[in-house]
Amino acid sequence: MTQLKVGKPECVWDAKRLLGEGVWWSVVEQSLYWLDIKRPAVLRYKPDDGASHEWPSPELIGCFAPRQRGGFIGGFQSALCTFDLDEPGSQIAPVPVAKPMLLAANDRFNDGKCHPDGAFWAGTMDDAEKSAHGYFYRLSKTHVLERVSGPHMVCNGPTFSQNGRFVYLTDSAKRTIYRIDAATDAKRVEHFVTFGEHDGYPDGMTTDSDGRLWIAFWDGSKVICLAPDGQRLIEVSLPVSRPTNCAFGGKDLSTLYITSASIGLSEEALAAEPLAGGLFTCDVTGCVGWPASAFCD
Repeated sequence: MTQLKVGKPECVWDAKRLLGEGVWWSVVEQSLYWLDIKRPAVLRYKPDDGASHEWPSPELIGCFAPRQRGGFIGGFQSALCTFDLDEPGSQIAPVPVAKPMLLAANDRFNDGKCHPDGAFWAGTMDDAEKSAHGYFYRLSKTHVLERVSGPHMVCNGPTFSQNGRFVYLTDSAKRTIYRIDAATDAKRVEHFVTFGEHDGYPDGMTTDSDGRLWIAFWDGSKVICLAPDGQRLIEVSLPVSRPTNCAFGGKDLSTLYITSASIGLSEEALAAEPLAGGLFTCDVTGCVGWPASAFCD
């Protein structure tokens, strides 16, 4: 593999979001999509002209992805839903397609992403983070919902290798990433790596086209890149303590976009990190990402 080099992160949208998350790049629109879970809205950033847009949501939204037929699939507080985006500023109208039987009143969907085979994977969690009854689910193109792993405290990730063989799932509270190797046993969830307290909590993540993992660390002020075998390769330091997720974008998919959060920070912490809740980018040489997969239903 080519040697990795990462430029200095830059805040391209000082959005001051409470809980930025759910980031992915639209190759068709040449735009970056993300969201705010706690002040619920879908967000879009266009790097060519710096334009930013927002669509408020009627309920908490933890993740979303494009649909092959148009529109989007997303994980909301109450269910997995499809939706469209009308004029910026208009409220989105989720249409439920599947709801887990184990989804309690205070639970919600958190992080999620589409597998290269077109299925949508998403995890749930107790919104108060007091009970470990979150699960990872897989939604098929026929809208069959399968429970894959759990219970977990805080389901994050998931992400996949480009060929679909490896699935990576995170329980942030346990600082642990798990892996499914479909070539050996598609139903076996095995331990991949556990991080130390000094690293913070592994949150959202993505993979590049060479199979490396790029992981945002809540309360860690950084993104860590791991080799496919789990070896640490590089760290990207950020001027905010709570980076939440990352994705490759840009014309050649060599720009790393990183979302962040301001929720839960004290007045002193917010004064020390005024860009908390912003959207960051850094240029990466030595690797590129791959286009976000769409939900095929």
